[in-house]
Amino acid sequence: MASTNTGKQSQGNGKPVVVLAEKRDQARQIAEAMGWRIQGDSGVGKLNGKPVTIVWASGHLLELMEPQELKPDASWSNPATLLPIPRSFDLRVSQPQKGRKGKSPTQYLKVIRQHLKGAGEVIVSTDPDREGTAIAWHLLEHCRFRGAVRHAWLVDGLDKTAVRKTFNRLKSGEEMKSWFRASEARARSDWAYQFVVRALTCYARHGKMGNHLGQGSGRKSVVSVGRVQTPTLSLVVQRCREIRSFVPKDHFLIDGLFDLAGQIISARYNPPVTAEIIESMPVGVEWEPSRKIVREGSPEPLDTPLFVGEQEVNNFRDRLLLVASQAIVVGSKTRDLKRQPPMPCDLAEFQAEMHKAAGLTASKAQQVLEKLYNDGLVTYPRTEHAELPVSLYEPNERNPVLEHLSRLPSLEMAAGRVRDIHNGQDTGYAPFRPSCFTTKPMEHYGIIPTRKAAHLERMARHEQQAYEIVARRYVQAMWPAAQIREQKLTIAVPAEDLLGNSHSRFTTTLNVVLDPGWQQAFPKDKKSQDEVSLVQPIPVQKHMPSPLQEVRLLTRTTRPPAWFTDRTLIKAMKSVGRFVRDPQLRKLLRDSAGIGTPATRSSILETLLAREFVERKGGRLESTPKGEALVDDLPPWLVQVETTAVWEDWLNRISELRSEDITACEQRDKFVGRQLDRLEEYLRELQQRHGAVFGNAPRGS
Repeated sequence: MASTNTGKQSQGNGKPVVVLAEKRDQARQIAEAMGWRIQGDSGVGKLNGKPVTIVWASGHLLELMEPQELKPDASWSNPATLLPIPRSFDLRVSQPQKGRKGKSPTQYLKVIRQHLKGAGEVIVSTDPDREGTAIAWHLLEHCRFRGAVRHAWLVDGLDKTAVRKTFNRLKSGEEMKSWFRASEARARSDWAYQFVVRALTCYARHGKMGNHLGQGSGRKSVVSVGRVQTPTLSLVVQRCREIRSFVPKDHFLIDGLFDLAGQIISARYNPPVTAEIIESMPVGVEWEPSRKIVREGSPEPLDTPLFVGEQEVNNFRDRLLLVASQAIVVGSKTRDLKRQPPMPCDLAEFQAEMHKAAGLTASKAQQVLEKLYNDGLVTYPRTEHAELPVSLYEPNERNPVLEHLSRLPSLEMAAGRVRDIHNGQDTGYAPFRPSCFTTKPMEHYGIIPTRKAAHLERMARHEQQAYEIVARRYVQAMWPAAQIREQKLTIAVPAEDLLGNSHSRFTTTLNVVLDPGWQQAFPKDKKSQDEVSLVQPIPVQKHMPSPLQEVRLLTRTTRPPAWFTDRTLIKAMKSVGRFVRDPQLRKLLRDSAGIGTPATRSSILETLLAREFVERKGGRLESTPKGEALVDDLPPWLVQVETTAVWEDWLNRISELRSEDITACEQRDKFVGRQLDRLEEYLRELQQRHGAVFGNAPRGS
C-alpha cells in the first residue's frame, strides 16, 4: 500500500493544491462559494493565493473485487468451493451502471490521476462521513499520492458562507483517516457475506430450505443476508407474528372521582403488585408481561394486572362506595419541571416527520433532503445527532439564519421572536443558551437551515415541506422550555382491593402550565392557546380527607402492537435497544445509535422489499412467507440486532483512533478476521447439515 503523507507540513512546497469532491454537483457548489471556475472536467481558482484545481469522482470509483475474481472457483452451484474465504481485499475500478449515461468510472479516474500527479496537497471535500472519506482515500492510495492531505469537513452545508468557513478550518489527514479505516473494516466484512449468500441460494434452489426460499429464477431466487438487512427483517417478522397471534382481552379500568378541597379530580385504581400477589392468582385477574424498560442494575419488572372479572369488579365498586367518605390523601409530591422543546431533526426523525406530513417513503424523503443540502439550504443530512455545537449559538451564526426564516409567512412570528429573545430585545424572556447546544465533540450535528435564504415559492412541493420541517424544528428548539408544576397524588380508600390489599390505592398526576414556553411557538389551534393559563395547584396535606364521589368502570380491550411503517421501522432501527431486555446490550445499542447508519437505513428497507422478504400493504409493512422462512432458518447471531450493534460499536472505536493509523489498521484487521472466521464456521455448518450439492437447480415459482 502506498504511503500517503498526512502530516502537518508545508502544503506542497509551491505545487498546486487539488480539491477532491465526491460528485460534480458538490464540486460546483464549492467552486461557486470559493470563486473558482468550472471548466470541463475540472475547476480552477486560488486558495490563499495558491493555484487550486477542483476535481470530482462519481461516488465509489473503486470497489472490492467480486468473489470469483479473488477465488476463481467460488461458485453459486457448489458451496464446497466457497471455503476458505479469501483474506485479500483487492480493489478494481467500478463497473459502469447499465443504462447510465455520462462518463465511466475509468474516465473519472483518469482525470483525477492526471491532476494528482503534479499536486503538492489534496484537500478532501467529499461527504463528511465514513463512506465519503473512504471514496477519497481509496483514490489517493490507488493513485499513489504521497503529498499532504487535509479535509474540508462540509458538515455545515454547501451554502457560500458555510463552505468558506469550512475551508478556513481544515482538518488534518491524520485526524480523519481513521474514518477511512472504519469504512474498510465495514466494507470488507460486509463483502464476505457474499459467500454465505451464494451458499444459502444454492441450498434453497435445491429445496433444502423449505417451499418458499429459492423460488423463481434469477434475482428472485437469491437468498440474501446481511448484518443490518437480516436483523431488520427479523424486527418486522417478530412484530407481524406478535400481531397475528395476538388475542384481545376485555378488561376494566377503574377510576374514582374524589372531592379534594372542593375540586373534583379523577384518579385511577393503581394497586401495588408483588411476586407473592401474582403467585396467589387472585380471582378475576389476568397478567401480562410488563412493557417497562429495565434500567441497568434494576430487577426485572413484574407482570401487569388486567382486571377481567366483571362480577369481581362490580363487588369492588360496592366495597369502595360503602367507605367512600373515609378516603384520604396518603401521598402528595409537587415539583416544578422544565419541559424542553424538541431537538432539531436528525435523519431518522426527519424521515418520520416527512412520512407523516407527505406520506413519503424513507428513501424518497432522504432524496428530497439531500437535494436541499446540495442546493445549500440545509446542513449535512446523514446524521445520527440532533444536538448542535455551541459555536452555532454565536450571534453571527444564529442571527442570519433567524433573519431569513422570519421572512417566511409560516415562521414569521416564531422565528422573529426567538431572534429578539436571544438578542436581549424581548420583554417576556431573557437571553439563554438553548439545551440543544452542546460542547461535546461531534463530527455531525442536527439538520438545520443554512444562511442561504429559501424561496419556497420556487421549490417543488415536497422540497417546501421538507424545508419547513427542518426550519420549524430549529426555531422550536431555540424557544424557552415550558414551565410545568407537576403534582402527584395518591389517595387510599379503606376497602379490600382486587389483589387482596387491605386498602385500595388510586393515583393521579396534575400538570399545571406555569409558562408555555416553546409550546406557544406553533400553536395548532386557538383552543390550545386558551388552555395556557397560570393556575395554582390544589393545596393538599397528607391525611387530608378526599371523599370518593363516584366510581367509573371503563371497558377496554387490549390492543396488539402497531404494524411497522416506513416511518416507524426507520426509527426502530435507530432506537432498536428498546427491543432488547439485557441492560448491557441495550446500552451498547444506544451508544452505537442502533443498527445501520443514517445513510443506509432506507436502502436496507428497499432491499427487503425488492427481495420480497417484506411487502407494503397500504401504509404498513408485513413480512412474507419467504422472509419468515429465512429468519427461521438462520442462526440467532445472524438475525439478532445485538450482533450488528457490536459491529457499530467496534467501528465507532476505530473511527476514534485519530492520528493512530497503525493502531486503526490493526483494529480493522482484527475486526475483519473475527467476522470472516465466524462466516467460515457457518459455511461448514451448512455443509454438514445439507450435505453435498452440485449444479444449478433453479426452482419454479
